[in-house]
Amino acid sequence: MKIFLALLFMLVTTTSQAAMLNSKEAARNLTDQIMTKVATGDIEGGLLLMKPYVIIPESEFNVMLEQTKLQLPVIQGRFGKILGTEFISEKAVGKSMLQITQIQKFEKHVMSWKFIFYCPNGKWILNTFNFDDNIRSFFE
Repeated sequence: MKIFLALLFMLVTTTSQAAMLNSKEAARNLTDQIMTKVATGDIEGGLLLMKPYVIIPESEFNVMLEQTKLQLPVIQGRFGKILGTEFISEKAVGKSMLQITQIQKFEKHVMSWKFIFYCPNGKWILNTFNFDDNIRSFFE
């Protein structure tokens, strides 16, 4: 049985609560900081780094965080020891959207982490993020 952990937030709340980033470089720096935590096995710490920048309500974020913590032993049991992370790609769509993709490397598998930023007025917000073990999408 393949473990499929997808935490995808199609966010419809207002963006007034989310902190904004000044540039694409700042967005990339944020994802690098998140993945540095993830590389050491501190997924909770990584998720907490992104918390000020996401546009979901705090209550939803906290539920997602608790669900993730429950899944961690299953993921590590199946995929093995965490070996680190790797930057995969950065793709802009027009002037207003940016997707940054990184992977979390394990002994037996990888997890894809995708961060989508939106720039409504010259500043970037983390609109959507997800992580899962669907590596086939990299080859489509």
